Amino acid sequence: MQQTDDDQAGLGGRVTSYDVARRAGVSQSAVSRAFREGASISAELRARIHRAAAALGYAPSHIARALMTQRSRLVGVLVTEATARNNPDILFHLGQHIQEAGNRMLVFTLPDDAAGDGILSDLLSYHVDGLIAATTLPEETLRRCARHGVPVVLYNRHGIAASVACDHTMGMRDLAAYLARTGTRDAAFIAGPQEAPVSEERHRAARAAFAEFGMTLRPAVHADYTHAGGHAATVAVLTGVAPPDTILCANDTMALGAIDACRHTLGLSVPGDVAIAGFDDVPQAGWPSYSLTTVAQPIPDLARAAVHLLVDQIDGRTTANERRLVPAALVVRASSRSAAAG
Repeated sequence: MQQTDDDQAGLGGRVTSYDVARRAGVSQSAVSRAFREGASISAELRARIHRAAAALGYAPSHIARALMTQRSRLVGVLVTEATARNNPDILFHLGQHIQEAGNRMLVFTLPDDAAGDGILSDLLSYHVDGLIAATTLPEETLRRCARHGVPVVLYNRHGIAASVACDHTMGMRDLAAYLARTGTRDAAFIAGPQEAPVSEERHRAARAAFAEFGMTLRPAVHADYTHAGGHAATVAVLTGVAPPDTILCANDTMALGAIDACRHTLGLSVPGDVAIAGFDDVPQAGWPSYSLTTVAQPIPDLARAAVHLLVDQIDGRTTANERRLVPAALVVRASSRSAAAG
C-alpha cells in the first residue's frame, strides 16, 4: 500500500512544524504563531493549524522556542528540605501561579539554608528566566544572579533582592495579645534550627510582643522543625524545674509534636496543664485530635505575590528592590485555654 506524505511524516522521527505546515497548507511561521500566546493570527487559521497538529501528533518544541525568543520559560524554585516536608502547599501554589503565567517550575531542594549558594551554577545552567528562593542566599549569590540577568524574589526572606514575606511581626503580636488575655504568664519558645531565618524572625517578634504585654518568654530551645524535634524539646522543657504554663513553637509541626509529648509521654492535659500554640496553620492543625491554636500563614497569597513580582521583573515592569508583606491571621482553637473554655 502506498503511504501518503502525512503517513511518512511520523516515520523518520519526531513530527516537525514543517510537517504541520504542509498538512495545513500554511507557512512554518504561521505554525509558530499558532502556538505562541498573543501572536497575530486569526482564530480560523489557528484552529486549522491545531487540527493538523493533532492529526500528526505534533507538539511544539519549547527548546526551539527558547532559542528564538531568548526565554526558557523556566522559573527556578529553591526550597529547603524542611519547607518541602512541612509546607508542601508552597510548591503546589507556586507551581500553579507559575504555570498560569505561561512558565514551568524547576525545583531544587536543599538540605538547609546554608546550602543555597552551592546550587547556583547548576541552576543557572538551565537558563532560567527567574528565581524564587525560599532559602537564604548570600549577597554575592544575589549579585551574581543580577549579573546574569536573572531576577530573584526571596520568599519569606529578606535581602538585597525583591522579597515577599508573611507579616510575622504582626501575626506573632496578635498571638501574644491573645495569650495574654487568656492567662499566659510564662512561656517557653521552641525555635527551629539556629540561624534559620524564619524561626529567628518569629522569635524576635515573640520576644518584643511578650515584653509589650508583660509576659515572660524564656530563652529559645532549638529543635529541627520536625514533629520528633518538637516532641523531644517539649519533654525537656516540661520535665525541668518550674515548667512554663505555655509552649509557643516556631512552626506547627513542632507544636503537634509538643501536643503528643504532653498527652502521650508526660500524661498532661492540653490546655488544662499547658497551653500550646504554633505558627503556619498546616492542615493537621485543624484536625480534631490536635485543634491547634496558631497563626495562619497565607500561602496562596504569598505564592501569588511572589510569582507576580518575579514576572513583573522579568518583563521589566518593576524594580529588583520591591518588598511586599502579606498579613497573617490568628486562628484560635482548643489547644489554648480560652478555646477550651468556649
